[in-house]
Amino acid sequence: MRGRSITGPVVLIALGILFLIGNLRPDFSPFAALSRYWPFLLIVTGVAGLVEVLFYASRGDEPCPRPLGGGWVFWVIFWCVLAGVFGGRNGNVHIGPWMGFNGNGMSVFGSSYDYDLAPGTMQQVASQGVTRILVDNGRGSVSVRGDASGDVKVTGRKSIRAMSRGDADRANQQGGFDLERQGDTLLVRVQAPDRGSIQITSDLELTIPRGLNLEVRGKRGDVTVDDVDGGVDISSARGDVRLSRIGKDVRIDGVRTSLIRVSDSKGAVDLQGRGGDVQLENIAGQVTISGEYSGTLEFRALAKPMHFQSARTEFRTEAVPGFITMDLGNLKLTNVTGPVRFSTGTRDIEAVDVSNAIDFTVERGDIEVTAAKSPLPKMDVRSRHGDITVSLSDKTGFQLRGSTSQGEAVNQFGAPLTSQSKGRGAVIEGKSGTGPEINLETDRGSLTIKKL
Repeated sequence: MRGRSITGPVVLIALGILFLIGNLRPDFSPFAALSRYWPFLLIVTGVAGLVEVLFYASRGDEPCPRPLGGGWVFWVIFWCVLAGVFGGRNGNVHIGPWMGFNGNGMSVFGSSYDYDLAPGTMQQVASQGVTRILVDNGRGSVSVRGDASGDVKVTGRKSIRAMSRGDADRANQQGGFDLERQGDTLLVRVQAPDRGSIQITSDLELTIPRGLNLEVRGKRGDVTVDDVDGGVDISSARGDVRLSRIGKDVRIDGVRTSLIRVSDSKGAVDLQGRGGDVQLENIAGQVTISGEYSGTLEFRALAKPMHFQSARTEFRTEAVPGFITMDLGNLKLTNVTGPVRFSTGTRDIEAVDVSNAIDFTVERGDIEVTAAKSPLPKMDVRSRHGDITVSLSDKTGFQLRGSTSQGEAVNQFGAPLTSQSKGRGAVIEGKSGTGPEINLETDRGSLTIKKL
């Protein structure tokens, strides 16, 4: 009796892994990945089938039948070509005019129809006695700009996806838009719940007095805020968040934010949640980041301490006159004011001109430190699996000791440093004048000391 083919289960496992990653990684879209990398599905299917044929041929057995007969090849090619032809660079896949997939999942059947947000092109309210603006928009973008005038101005458009123009017209009449005073708060709210095959997206543009505090709530859509002197509080489930020229504290709580960018903020910045890229530049207050961000994190011109905390990584520094770039595989620091403390699982580190003190601990990764400025920072550098390289100036004083349990110690600095082998490992040590302690330790990897 012939065995069953494993090609079908292998393809299902690959697809299951893809969608599991989509659940665990908020910035990853399985639909976008399928539209971009659909040839890999063909490769996986072909390799699994080829391995089966070669395996049974080597044993002299008859190859097992393909799952679903010969039709399985047709369906794999059909869906892959469909994803490749109709999938754009942004990961969108459209199947005719009725249905599609995008980075947020599956869109509903029907076509899109555009409407004004409310009767007239602009809603305007005097802001006397108002200290706070609350914008509540379930689905759609929100753009806010500060202005010297004393009025709040709101414009916008609605896009309604429905099976017919009549269905869209009825949904437009039922959807509400409110400008409501609640004490010292002005509420700007769009009532546009999804109903069956009806999907309503409302894009808002607001002009508000610069001195007001702002809070924005949304489930899907980008948020942009510019030139506001008050505090800004953003709660966004999905979408990009871009803030610039903010006068007070910023708080952002995001679930699947693909990009958070804050520039020219005079207050503190507090980020919480999960997302992709983070860009912070010219921040006068303290920066606190708590959550899982799997993209590239960039920090420039941070005047106060920065603290980043995730499940496996802790990162602290006192200020960033230069810049820091961090992603899932690398950390680069240039002209950073310490003490700097960084602890993580797997990541390579490259640090240049860090002052005061360095404390690096990684489970797996190479660490390279270049210290050209005087005085040198105190260094405690540890990697369980990785090489450590330190470049020092011969015009600065220090006390250095480094050890590796399995690896070599390379002394390119020269005297007064000496190195010697100890079993499968090595030690390098020495003292040059008066200066801070430099402690280096790796379990498996090499130690290299260079002279600048």
